[in-house]
Amino acid sequence: MLKQFVFHHNTGYGQPHYDLMLEHDKTLATWQLTIPLPEIQDEQAIIVQKIQDHRLIYLSYEGTISKGRGQIKRLDFGSYESLIKEMSHWEFILYGQHSTAYYKLTKIEGDNNYWSLIKFQQSKRYN
Repeated sequence: MLKQFVFHHNTGYGQPHYDLMLEHDKTLATWQLTIPLPEIQDEQAIIVQKIQDHRLIYLSYEGTISKGRGQIKRLDFGSYESLIKEMSHWEFILYGQHSTAYYKLTKIEGDNNYWSLIKFQQSKRYN
């Protein structure tokens, strides 16, 4: 079953950054990135930080964040197909409004918050 995702650009509070949010149970599992998804090259690994899960309202939210925490702009959204979803390893295909790609997220051993994110052409599937 396909679930929803959203990719945000956050500005105006702290360092500008990007949030990848994947619907998971009744929340959005969220990772913070320093570059936008389209700038990740095929088979390039980047380090991302797992941050607190967000409420489902963020799937469609754009605008000012409460308590002076900046602005959110939705850069892409759509559905995703979960291929593997384990505690420390996720593989999925994002079917966005602006792009489609296959991704692997793998938790970096010894650190609870940092993960490796690798983007592949949608047609490539690795185990």
